[in-house]
Amino acid sequence: MATPVPAILLDANVFVSAIKPVPRVTDSLRLLVHLLDAGVRLVGNEILAEEYLRYAQLLPSPTAAALAASILEPMEITHVEERFVRACAPYFGAKSAKDCVHAATCLQLGATLVSNDHDFDAVERAGVIRRMTTGEAIRRWLGPRKR
Repeated sequence: MATPVPAILLDANVFVSAIKPVPRVTDSLRLLVHLLDAGVRLVGNEILAEEYLRYAQLLPSPTAAALAASILEPMEITHVEERFVRACAPYFGAKSAKDCVHAATCLQLGATLVSNDHDFDAVERAGVIRRMTTGEAIRRWLGPRKR
């Protein structure tokens, strides 16, 4: 029996750290390229797709535009059912409505969230969703950093 392909929701903060104008290739960028090449199942929702496009416009570069397109093209955009949003809502404040929808997407699809956003701490601690930080994802998929 084949191993199921892991479903991953890459929060917008992972994308932003990958496209920030720095004079070197970031580990976040290497992670995104690896995940695209590895054929993991990228999942998201309409709000997340809009965030990627907005940040690609706010931080314009050929890399930002190409990376946004490379992520959004294979991404499975899911309409999140209200019951999953309601299940996640107690863990988020009013200012975190977008994050609540991202968590609900993970809950609905059984996806792992990759994010450094502490707004997800409570929903993760409660065991509602699985989350890993960007650093944990880098270590998992790229291995220990070579100095």
